[in-house]
Order: sequence, then structure tokens, then C-alpha cells
Amino acid sequence: MNLKLDLPDDLFDAHFTESDFAARVRELAILELVRLKRLHEHEAKEMLALERFELVERMKAAGITPTEEVFAEIKSELGKAIDARRPRRPLARRPVNPRGA
Repeated sequence: MNLKLDLPDDLFDAHFTESDFAARVRELAILELVRLKRLHEHEAKEMLALERFELVERMKAAGITPTEEVFAEIKSELGKAIDARRPRRPLARRPVNPRGA
């Protein structure tokens, strides 16, 4: 897919080039497709030629929670729910020694 944007030429200069802007728009579009669950994270990683940690950083910067963090949160919540359903055992009392030994 190719997109064409009609933008004024004077937006770009040596410090903000059209090609840099196009690359950034492409990256943001791919990240948005990840957010919308239209692309998998591994596909975005390949398309952007990034290492996993780089993709995670960019996802977080775009407000997208990486899968491993979602799973960690679910695991934590599940653990808390399981713990809440377990019957509580009374604490075992130790015999009190009146002599302090």
C-alpha cells in the first residue's frame, strides 16, 4: 500500500527531511496496526527491522502495552484471585514457655 500526503514543500528542510518524515509516518502506521490488532508484534518487528527491545520501547512511547506486560498483568491478577479464594489457615501457635527459654 502506498499513501500520498499533500503537504506544503516548505515544511521540510535539512534538519527535517521529507524522507525522515515518511519513515516516521510509516513507523507510526505500523504501530497503529499493532494497536488495532491487525498486525502481530513479530510482524511489526520484522517490517521495521528492529530488535525486540527497540520495538517494545517504541510501542511504549506510542502508548501500546507490549504482549509480555499484558500477560504478566493477567498472571498477577490471576494469582491474586486464586490467593483470595484459598481458605485462610489459622496461624500455628507456639507454646509459650513461662521461663523464657
